Amino acid sequence: MSRRAETPPRGWQFWRPAFWTRPALLVLYGVLAGVLGLWALADVPDGIRDAVSMRRAAECPAWMARVEPDLDPPKGCLERIPVTVSGPWHSRGPGSTWHLMVEQDEEFVLFAETHVPTVGSRRLTDGAQAEALLWEGTPVAIELPAGGRVDTGAGGHRGWLQALFLGVFGVAVVPMLFEAARLKLRTTDGWWSVRGGKVGPTVWNPLMGVACLLASPSALATVPLMLGLSLRWVAGVALVGLGLAVYVVIRGASTAR
Repeated sequence: MSRRAETPPRGWQFWRPAFWTRPALLVLYGVLAGVLGLWALADVPDGIRDAVSMRRAAECPAWMARVEPDLDPPKGCLERIPVTVSGPWHSRGPGSTWHLMVEQDEEFVLFAETHVPTVGSRRLTDGAQAEALLWEGTPVAIELPAGGRVDTGAGGHRGWLQALFLGVFGVAVVPMLFEAARLKLRTTDGWWSVRGGKVGPTVWNPLMGVACLLASPSALATVPLMLGLSLRWVAGVALVGLGLAVYVVIRGASTAR
């Protein structure tokens, strides 16, 4: 029995892949990826400065610690606040959101909210007593009574590294999407057409090789960062991604010849 032929897609059928892979939309995706990538990279220098200052900063004197969350936080030092950990309240991707509560007038009020990566979030329990370290009002670590330290998503060098990897990936996929749009346009009858074959950035050239070398390690290294693994894991995963990218580039160059 012969297999029924699939009906050609139409311009209004948004559930069909062809609706979202029009050449014009692929170019739009590339522009958005490039803008977001450059935006993330623009935050990297400030993130590095904050991370270095945060690591070198001493703790604020006890008299500088805030007693109410609405007061302006001290600058240039780490603020230590006794808190009660509450959560997890919300999870979006790796990690969870936790509330840091303080007692005022025999009631618990929210002092700060922070996102903790997956590994650190598993070490926290609802209602646990702890001490939060805040850098200019942002929680960067939670110290548990047993002596353990849980870094938040804003603590240390993780913030700017994640922005760096996401930014590099965003910039790297721009030529891939533009190349996909060019190849797609060859099989269609216009920039907004849903006709044509399924194509991708399969043609190798030096620009595509550089894009692959940048996109693969940056995309893979983001995963251990979001999970809260150590920076050694981040470096190891990035090296694996770079090795895979080198293999793909070498294979692509040999095939092109």
